[in-house]
Amino acid sequence: MATAEDFIGRIDQIDGVAGCLLIKKDGAVLGQTVDDPEVYSALMQMGSQSSDAIMANTGCSYCRYLSFNRTNLKNFYVFPIDKYLLGVVQQADCSVAFMLDKVSHLIGKVSTGGTAKVS
Repeated sequence: MATAEDFIGRIDQIDGVAGCLLIKKDGAVLGQTVDDPEVYSALMQMGSQSSDAIMANTGCSYCRYLSFNRTNLKNFYVFPIDKYLLGVVQQADCSVAFMLDKVSHLIGKVSTGGTAKVS
């Protein structure tokens, strides 16, 4: 079983990732490699709540990730992982598709059937 620090460390090593953080859905930060994790945590919580409401109102069953685009091209992505949220800051000069695929692949290794193995 991976610890939060191990998981964050592996995400942070993916080409195209400039930083990341893992929080519980209540906002408690479990691990991070970004400055100002409180700001990111608040954004992640609000985004998650909004996406949950949109999914409930439209009948959608799953949200792969939320994307917040920035003018500096260091976009921010929020991945729901069971009762956790993973936030990833993108490097400006990366292959976004590659980065998102690698992050999703690693998430798939720790999340099975609604139960995350991150502790």
